[in-house]
Amino acid sequence: LGLDLTKRLVAALGNDPKAIEAYGKGALIGAGGELEHGALWHVPGGYSMREILGNAKAIVPSATKVGGPGARIDIPLHHVNAAYVRSHFDAIEFGVADGPRDNEIAFILAMSTGGRVHARVGGLQVHEIKGEDGQR
Repeated sequence: LGLDLTKRLVAALGNDPKAIEAYGKGALIGAGGELEHGALWHVPGGYSMREILGNAKAIVPSATKVGGPGARIDIPLHHVNAAYVRSHFDAIEFGVADGPRDNEIAFILAMSTGGRVHARVGGLQVHEIKGEDGQR
């Protein structure tokens, strides 16, 4: 599931894995479930994105939430090779109007092809990334 969703997302963003600059993942769990059901998505969701994107160095940020129909979740984003690149700190909101129902779960992957428009918080810049440890 993780590899298929990752390939579909990369295709939707232009089919060039090198163009992806930020990523994140999450799970929205119906009220009959528990947060730990969403935690099961950490490994297949994160490792599939890192693999398809050329072994990205940074940990994939994530969020999980239990909620009823109409619940929304913000999926955090940060740079694929350096978590401290502040221009890429962002989030993508996700929701399904009639879900999740009690016995449903949505596994979510999110990517972007750049940082925030007009980012000016300072800190580590994309051109300064060393890519050694996933942080800087």
